[in-house]
Amino acid sequence: MEMKPVNTSNLKEVGNKEKAREELISLIKDFENNPDYYKKLSEADVEDKLVNELFVNILGWDKKDYEKRAKVQRGDKRGSADYAFKINDRIVFFLEVKKVTIPLDKEADEQVILYSLSKKVPLAISTNFQQMNIFCVEQEDAVKNVFRTFKTPEDYVNNFSDLWFLSKDSFEQGLLLKKAEDEGRLKKRVSIDKVLLEDFWRVRTLIANDIEKNKPGEYNINEKDEIVQRILDRLIFIRRCEDTGINPENLTLEEIKHIAESRAYSQLKALFSKYDSFYDSGLFTPNKDNDCDIITINGEIIQRLIRYLYESHDGKYKYNFEWIDADVLGQVYEQYLGKILAQTKSGKAKLKEGQAHRKEQGIYYTPTYVVDYIVKNTLGELLKDRKIDARKIKVLDPACGSGSFLIKAFDYMQKHLSNDKEAVQSKLDFQTKDAPTYSIKTDILKNNIFGVDLDNKAVEITKLNLLLKAAEKFRKLPSELDNHIGWGNSLIDDGAFEHPFKWVGDFQEGTFDVVIGNPPYIQLSMESDSVTNYKNYLIKRFGSSMGRLNTFGFFTKLGIDLLKDKGKLGYIIPNTVLTQDYYADLRDIILNSCRIRYIVNFSDLPFKDAVVENVILILEKESNEKYRFSNQVSVIGVNEKLQFIEQRKLSQEQFYSNRERAFLTSLDNKKLKIKENIEKGSLPLRTFVEINQAIALKSDRKKYLSKSKEDSSFKKVLDGRNIQRYGINWEQTYLRYDLKSIHSCKREDIFLKEEKLFFRRVGNGLIACLDESQFYALNTLVVITLKDASKLNLRATLALINSKLMNYYYKTVLKSTKTVFSEIQARQIKELPIKLLSESAQEKLSNLVEKITKNVKRLCDFRDKKTADSAKLEEEIHKTDAEIDEEVYKLYGITEEEKKIIEESLK
Repeated sequence: MEMKPVNTSNLKEVGNKEKAREELISLIKDFENNPDYYKKLSEADVEDKLVNELFVNILGWDKKDYEKRAKVQRGDKRGSADYAFKINDRIVFFLEVKKVTIPLDKEADEQVILYSLSKKVPLAISTNFQQMNIFCVEQEDAVKNVFRTFKTPEDYVNNFSDLWFLSKDSFEQGLLLKKAEDEGRLKKRVSIDKVLLEDFWRVRTLIANDIEKNKPGEYNINEKDEIVQRILDRLIFIRRCEDTGINPENLTLEEIKHIAESRAYSQLKALFSKYDSFYDSGLFTPNKDNDCDIITINGEIIQRLIRYLYESHDGKYKYNFEWIDADVLGQVYEQYLGKILAQTKSGKAKLKEGQAHRKEQGIYYTPTYVVDYIVKNTLGELLKDRKIDARKIKVLDPACGSGSFLIKAFDYMQKHLSNDKEAVQSKLDFQTKDAPTYSIKTDILKNNIFGVDLDNKAVEITKLNLLLKAAEKFRKLPSELDNHIGWGNSLIDDGAFEHPFKWVGDFQEGTFDVVIGNPPYIQLSMESDSVTNYKNYLIKRFGSSMGRLNTFGFFTKLGIDLLKDKGKLGYIIPNTVLTQDYYADLRDIILNSCRIRYIVNFSDLPFKDAVVENVILILEKESNEKYRFSNQVSVIGVNEKLQFIEQRKLSQEQFYSNRERAFLTSLDNKKLKIKENIEKGSLPLRTFVEINQAIALKSDRKKYLSKSKEDSSFKKVLDGRNIQRYGINWEQTYLRYDLKSIHSCKREDIFLKEEKLFFRRVGNGLIACLDESQFYALNTLVVITLKDASKLNLRATLALINSKLMNYYYKTVLKSTKTVFSEIQARQIKELPIKLLSESAQEKLSNLVEKITKNVKRLCDFRDKKTADSAKLEEEIHKTDAEIDEEVYKLYGITEEEKKIIEESLK
């Protein structure tokens, strides 16, 4: 009898589970035998007992898997949940713990649910050890629809399989969420950030309309929008101070709701003035360029907009701005700017979809996990170097948007300096002289954080987010922030252009330790309204056109220029930078000035609505050529769980020898050797053939296509879908051939050749066929014809192009890293390495091609009908195809081991 293999991982899990159950029974017995002892335990002691005994010893979590959070009591408000449990540095649930003698109640449950919602964590748990409730927080009425509840300690044992969902093993396998999904518990309500966004939009429209009502026609729509944003920024700052307990004299916005409408705005202005004197940050200072302190707003409007900052318009959410992370608030603001304030004929404000406004600037919000990775591997690495004085590190985002990268950099600086002995001693020394004015947080804003953006609204949001980070009770905020977060075009420092930004003073070149960000991706060559002088200026300033004048290339060069030697740059940019010929100059700039530390590839698009695919580059500026040349590049992949996994290390040296210095990240040492073997003794395909893109029409192709040959000007024509490997499936389509209608490819002679090859421009691999019928073709096809003195015949050429070996070479060496709208370009195919084949070798390949071509044609005649004869033909075609592949392998000297690598890569 055949023995089935034993699944040892399942046995291990079963063993762990049984042992855990025994430990649990022991813990419950101890609890039941010592009730007075447990009832006397403080909340902190219960936490320690519960977490160490239940979650660590029984459910298998490590102490490094969770962090205890400080809990602050502010009047009737509680701070954050007690514990955050993590898998791979991502929070998977929050745990709220009470004393044994305090029963779980609706208020406590709502608190941990709301906190989890605010942090975008899907699970929350509340317990007092005797009882435990598990909530799927995104479910409507989550308190009422508790996912699992344990009403007594005995329930832990009796329903142990449910308790086991909280084990680390279960979370690593995603079992709890899978179970919740199976039970229909993950029918998501609208997330809190989306509700907050809708309320921000409401506030925006309310204020704008009231401004127009009180001062009709005095302000244009942009001026109104700036006034609205300044007021909203102030209100958010005040709400954050309230919820973190640092509001001056405990003043709150809510008090204004109870004041007579006629006095409401004057009281709000008085509150603004109080904050101005208290924090002195510039946010509340009357601004001659912004009339927010001059206008009046009706009291009824004031009360409504204040209400929207305490709870959602439908009353389903209570807002706690202490719990809403800065990056979440930044994302809300990004979408806030995605709609544009417009004006009706009557002067009323309305919001219209303006996503194009952000997209036309090449801007997409950066996911939090990407921001964290970039900051961790740039600033985070510098902070590990004890030779560097962290207090002097300068961090720049030259296209800062709402400030997500700078906020994360602030967090890293604060955490480091709070634990740095010298920084802490400086704080103590300073405090003896002037306690209320010194703060590590304000010092970071004064000395370490810099940003620039072309969108003045985004600049204001960045300032707000950083001020929210730095605000502390009894401490003024730094006025230097206005000088450190600048408005202007980072790429332009010439006053002849609009909104230039001067890289002088604190911003001068060569002074930054870290440059990070997600620079705009705008292809200026496609922008009809881009001024020619502007394009020429960029080319002259940066020494390259960056392919098709794509702004991310200019920002990369700018970032490198702004760095000190040994400084670090971390960008997320289109992955076309890795291999596309257009960006050869940019790759030269990188190779000749930097060590490439990390290249991070994504299997999925990290940006919603983005059509580009992305790559993270982590660079270190290095003036020593020897160190650049010997550098080892870490190639990182990102899996579905958003884990960053090192796939291989490559020598930076090999990039120099690649065609157009391409960053070929899939070539490990074995694949590099295969590449070298294929290229050895080979010449580019362009040596033997002419390659032309087929006919591109000037206007709508339907006007020139017909299903009948109306006169002699109509020619048989093929499109990309009409060809397959070794075969043509013509759809009786004709092209009215008129040179006046053709945009490109006006060479009729290439179509009149007795024989030629076509290959398809769109596809994952090479697809080519032989034409002996003088077909014309549209520009979804490329035409290959032999040069007059060529020593290669077309059939042998076709065998090579369609072979597995050439497909492998194309995909690993020549193919663009793009997969969205990816096309096979003629200039790539021209570089296929072709061996100088003997006549006998060519004849053998030609005979095989003749055979497979005839069989493919015969198979097409069956028109997808499945018969015994068609099945036999398919088998014969596969057999001949395999023979061609084997012959090509032999001609290029590919070993069996290399063949396995090639065929595994093609799967």
